[in-house]
Amino acid sequence: MWILSLLLVSISSNILRAAGFSLITVKETVGGIIQDPLINHERLIIDHGQFINGNTTVTNFTRHSNSLRITCLTASLTFMINDTNYSTKCNLSYHLVTPVALSTDTDLRNTAELVDPYWLYLGPAQLPQTVPFVITIKPKMMGRFYLKMWVRDAKPKVVDLARYAWDRNNATLVEQYEKALVSYVNISANNDSYAIMGFTINILRHRSTLEVVFRVVIASLVISITFVMGCQLEAQLIWNHLKKPIGPIIGFICQFGIMPLVAFGIAMVSQIKPEFGFGLLVTGCSPGGGGSNIWTVLLHGDLNLSMTMTFISSIAALGMMPLMLLIYGRFFLDVDKIQIPYLQIAGQLLYVVIPVVAGMLLKWKFPVIGRKITYALQPLALFFLIFILGFGTYVNFPIYQLLGEYLLVLPTATALPWIGFLTAGLLAFICRRSWPEILTIAIETGIQNIGIAILVLLYSMPQPDGDIGAVMPLTVSIFTPLPLIAAYIVIKIYRGECRCCASSEKLEISSAEQQSELLQPLGAKVKESVYQDFTSTNDHLNVHKDKEERVMDSPAANHKPEICQNSI
Repeated sequence: MWILSLLLVSISSNILRAAGFSLITVKETVGGIIQDPLINHERLIIDHGQFINGNTTVTNFTRHSNSLRITCLTASLTFMINDTNYSTKCNLSYHLVTPVALSTDTDLRNTAELVDPYWLYLGPAQLPQTVPFVITIKPKMMGRFYLKMWVRDAKPKVVDLARYAWDRNNATLVEQYEKALVSYVNISANNDSYAIMGFTINILRHRSTLEVVFRVVIASLVISITFVMGCQLEAQLIWNHLKKPIGPIIGFICQFGIMPLVAFGIAMVSQIKPEFGFGLLVTGCSPGGGGSNIWTVLLHGDLNLSMTMTFISSIAALGMMPLMLLIYGRFFLDVDKIQIPYLQIAGQLLYVVIPVVAGMLLKWKFPVIGRKITYALQPLALFFLIFILGFGTYVNFPIYQLLGEYLLVLPTATALPWIGFLTAGLLAFICRRSWPEILTIAIETGIQNIGIAILVLLYSMPQPDGDIGAVMPLTVSIFTPLPLIAAYIVIKIYRGECRCCASSEKLEISSAEQQSELLQPLGAKVKESVYQDFTSTNDHLNVHKDKEERVMDSPAANHKPEICQNSI
């Protein structure tokens, strides 16, 4: 038994040496989940140990006659993701009977790491002492991490306060730290090795001027495209869809019945962090987006039905989104914190209604001008898609950077719209709708209003949780068009509208012309021969006819026999 104990002590010592300040190395899954219960318990201790006091955040520890208190400006615990190193501005107050060693470290080193890390030796003090306590941190990725602190018994020294450099890869510095300790165990009430103090630190993304430019350009493009669409709509056809709303009813069931259920099921089955799960749920509960109208035009669906469904789902979202989030959102966060931006949803609705009505009025008053304006629809739509995929990815790069760390986000975000396409199309097919209606209902269901989803996340969740949750709708927006792009290419090839098809057709036409040129002399000869035969035959017939006429006009032809005359 004692041999086994020595072996375990040796293994523990090696782990401690390798880990440095922390006994446990924090690791997240590809979905962002921390599955180690010890780490979650350690974070829980830190959450309960810190509190806000005015404009400062405080964490403290007291045991017997030893007490430590660290006070930091709350604003200094929030960083922006860039190349700058940030320093926390804190004060350390302590009253000790026995010496201790205070060490700090970040738990998620892929999110942030310490710059010039160190540990403090704090000797006994008869009176309370307060010293500056500054920690420099380099943020690497948007998110949240914990700055953990350990207080361990130290051996007596001559000095009262000393600062020592730390590097887990430097054997000399590690040995110096180990020799200063009595043991690796914290002097906590439970006598364990958890971090007993710490702070929650947030890393946010910087809102740049480019983001404002991106939003303005997107809003301008959406207004322009919907105005051009209005010039192509037929009021009578829209009224027909409203009189017999079979298509809109199918779309409503898919939009607010199937999509929220699919999003909830994917989020619960896949092992992703709650921020991602709630972001996926909000995306599934959102109404149809303006991109659905664009893709309906490009894929030759029913634009009148698409605009009707977009209008209905946008109005219904004012009541259906809160209801769906109330039903499913409780599994991810406190439903009392969910806020629906009704004013912003109404604004999104006006983006659709006003330009469309203006386009329809222009078509009714000036039909020739309206017909010419519709020619700009496809170029505008293609530019809109390219702009979002290109410039939009660059502007939101800090959010997309998380995809490299959490690979499970890709398949879960992609599954939502693709399942929506298939399910809605199948339901419309079962209801015996026409092919343009099936295509339109599938597109309208699978393409969500990403703008509304992001607004709900930003209003309902604190930062950086809102931006982390926004990874889902943004990822959905990237991978939603992939099957639609494939369908667009297939349609272009089938209709012979792509460049390769056009070049092959030109090749066939030119070869046919060459063959015609080669056969032209032979055809001319044949034609001439046939004409000569026809002319000679015609002349022969004319000669024969003239002979008959001369015979009929002769006296012999007019003389009749006497027997005939008597009989007459």
